[in-house]
Amino acid sequence: MTSAILGISAFYHDSAAALVIDGEIVAAAQEERFTRKKHDASFPKHAVEYCLDAAGLEPEDLAYVGFYDKPLMTYGRLLETYLGYAPRGVESYLEALPLWLKEKLHMRSALRDGLDGRFGKRFIFSEHHESHAASAFFPSPFEEAAVLTLDGVGEWATASYGKGVGNRVELSHELRFPHSLGLLYSAFTYYCGFEVNSGEYKLMGLAPYGTPTYVDLILENLMDLKADGSFRLDMSYFNYCEGLTMTSPRFDALFGGPPRRSSDPVDVRHMNLAASIQKVTEEVMLRIARHLHEETGSKNLCLAGGVALNCVGNGRLLREGPFENIWIQPAAGDAGGALGVALLIWHQLLDNERVVASDSTGTDSQKGSFLGVEYGDEEIGLFLDEVGATFEQLPDDEATCDTVATELAEGSVIGWFQGRMEYGPRALGARSILADPRRADMQSKINQKVKFREGFRPFAPIVLRERAHEYFDIREDQESPYMLMVTGVAEDKRIPVDSEAAGFTKLQEPRSTIPAVTHVDSSARVQTVDAERHGMLRKLMEQFDAKTGCPVLVNTSFNLGWDPIVCTPEDAYKTFMSSDIDVLCMGRFVLRKRDQPMQVKSLSASQDVAESTGVLAGRLRSPCCDADLPYIGTKLRCEACGHEFEITDGVPQLFWPHEEIAADTDVTDVVKAFYEDAPFPNYNDHDSLSTLIEKSRAGLYARRLDETIPYNSSVLEVGCGTGQLSNFLGIGCRQVVGTDMCLNSLRLGEEFRRKHGLNRVRFVQMNLFRTALAGEQFDVVLCNGVLHHTADPLGGFESLLPLVKPGGHIVIGLYNTYGRLLTDLRRVLFRATGGRARWIDPILRGENLSDDRRRAWFSDQYRHPHESKHDMGEVLDWFDESGIEFVRGVPALRPEDDGLAGRTLFEAQPRGNGFDRLAVQVGQLLGEGQKEGGLFVMIGRKPERLNR
Repeated sequence: MTSAILGISAFYHDSAAALVIDGEIVAAAQEERFTRKKHDASFPKHAVEYCLDAAGLEPEDLAYVGFYDKPLMTYGRLLETYLGYAPRGVESYLEALPLWLKEKLHMRSALRDGLDGRFGKRFIFSEHHESHAASAFFPSPFEEAAVLTLDGVGEWATASYGKGVGNRVELSHELRFPHSLGLLYSAFTYYCGFEVNSGEYKLMGLAPYGTPTYVDLILENLMDLKADGSFRLDMSYFNYCEGLTMTSPRFDALFGGPPRRSSDPVDVRHMNLAASIQKVTEEVMLRIARHLHEETGSKNLCLAGGVALNCVGNGRLLREGPFENIWIQPAAGDAGGALGVALLIWHQLLDNERVVASDSTGTDSQKGSFLGVEYGDEEIGLFLDEVGATFEQLPDDEATCDTVATELAEGSVIGWFQGRMEYGPRALGARSILADPRRADMQSKINQKVKFREGFRPFAPIVLRERAHEYFDIREDQESPYMLMVTGVAEDKRIPVDSEAAGFTKLQEPRSTIPAVTHVDSSARVQTVDAERHGMLRKLMEQFDAKTGCPVLVNTSFNLGWDPIVCTPEDAYKTFMSSDIDVLCMGRFVLRKRDQPMQVKSLSASQDVAESTGVLAGRLRSPCCDADLPYIGTKLRCEACGHEFEITDGVPQLFWPHEEIAADTDVTDVVKAFYEDAPFPNYNDHDSLSTLIEKSRAGLYARRLDETIPYNSSVLEVGCGTGQLSNFLGIGCRQVVGTDMCLNSLRLGEEFRRKHGLNRVRFVQMNLFRTALAGEQFDVVLCNGVLHHTADPLGGFESLLPLVKPGGHIVIGLYNTYGRLLTDLRRVLFRATGGRARWIDPILRGENLSDDRRRAWFSDQYRHPHESKHDMGEVLDWFDESGIEFVRGVPALRPEDDGLAGRTLFEAQPRGNGFDRLAVQVGQLLGEGQKEGGLFVMIGRKPERLNR
């Protein structure tokens, strides 16, 4: 009879589930991959379901369920810490208390509920570092080994060591909270402006750009480091025991100022701080390892815990430490605790034999960490047909690998989706982005236009195992299948560089014949690829080697910077279509970006108008005569009347006055002059694609639009201002036209577009009452916050309807009659006080707003020369009279609905009745409505046949 044991980690960081059957690791996955919430800490319901499905089991079939931590001990530590620092720390304690009372103090109930009440046997709780130790030793290829765990904190322990022999692992010593190497490193992560528990690897990547000038300051002030690697921290420099931040004012004073804000540039001081704490961390790791070797006498070392993901420190341990062999759990952080507790129950608590999966290759029992969900060609093909993707299906693996290898050799960036998903934070060749490492520009290309992240971040190489010693400073028989060791690039592959280069200027100098995977200190985080573990990836690399003579590829995780690694074909497709990945290979299906309907070549502004493949090709009409508008010389000429229109800084000037509105009531010229003088918003905070995406995604509405508007759609934004939303939406594979009547605003948007190569976006100066666009050209027309600045909002709405394709959507935003009341009151006060008392505006009270943004917001909200106000019922009448189907409002038109909820914003919601709409609009006087200045949005769909 088989014995199935489920391990769970949850409620702290990176929830996960792992299934072990009779000692064999069957399945393991992190919850974030399924929910798409990075570092999801909720109960891993989806991960549990996957593990059980992979084995064909139900919760009733499990023999044991283990949890990787002892919550009562952890709560005791929190309570004791609070009492030791009281009354300081009351805020952080009260913030944590509800979660503890709801879940963690009733863990058995939470686990039972998570399993739908279908598991009625025994729950087993192991200590945090016990789980880490078990995850490190039991899957390792060693019969016996020293075991070291290092992380932030478990219950009380922050580090522990001991020894594993056969089917037992015993921890003999520990370092206790608050003295923690992991928390020390996280304090510097926080201080340098990165996010704790996810930005530590950024700090590690930043370190080689600096010099360790602060090492002595750290050792003399922050910590008392002993010869055996144990230490005590001076807690007056830290705030994590009693506050909601990591560092104290004393820490800030010691290192020359307050913590860096994430929006601030990284300077030399931050580089030097990163280099310094990295060197201190490595020294602590080396001292502990030497002491542990003396204690155990073992030639083998097993590592786990979050600090074990510091691959630079791991590399030094292997090169300079006393151990001959090192094995590190690939899921070294909290997620790996789920596997650890399951193996601990099987081997140590149940006293089952452990058979070491070791041979001449050093193979372990982790199965390459390919323990996650897998999708076959049938499932992939069905999905691609469903979304209408353009793809090629290859007949076999050989043809697939040959095709992709050719694309790699020609410089394409590949999304690679094959086999079972990896368990742990690294992409190891199943959910990877691959590229040619010989190209010097590849690092910046992938960082900036694929991952949308900091340009200094290094990439790891994957290399055919038997060729690894030719390119890297490792033994000929050495393997590194989990990308957890940093080593030097081989001397004969290096290129001499200018020793005077400093900081990020080092990025400009190729340092080896494989520059895309060589860090600025000539190091690389190596992963070796063998036939036993890596199957199709190995075939691909052999094909690439045969074509190029290079056995190395760039390998980075298949995700955008803010997302978890992809899990499903849908995740992979979205990531491919949302970035500049050139080719997606899923199973035997190959998708090329250049084949997608909305992809365009890189064209100049004049070419875009003249050629048949540009964004504007076939879409422009003369606003004076509604005639064709060909490109003649450097201008556009109306074929009907011959009028010529200038193209200024890449923006066609197609503004034409309208005569329908009487001159004495027309506000167009006044409003146009206002925005020409003060473009709103501006790009001061948006100097890169990553910051544009970060700011756009911070607003839930813009993020939901991006998630809603299908790829391969054509989008028109009317009144785009400086084009942030147009540029943001155009990062994905859509064609976007942004129009505005203000040329100065459009110039800013066009400058940003050109700088960052957003080839699917174009800007046009246009009067929305005399549109310069052909009819029925756009799947989605957006007009947010524009119509209420015109003399005829309804007329403006009606002028946009002909531009929408049948079946397409129109989205309009207007000031609400009720939601604008407080703004009107504030406007009166500002006029009476000469603009003082600005703190009464909820936006101007924001701490992270730049001065330019504050000025722009104040000007737009309180000094605008014209605005009108509308209610929801009025706009519903517009829709009904125009034959437009109402889809939903934001906010929703009924109090019980959420206008931003659902899979997409184009899913219909009820329109409610008059009382519903009144309640919603009165609610706009407060809360979220005021953050948008009382703006409300209405979404409609144009029927396939519009009867008017």
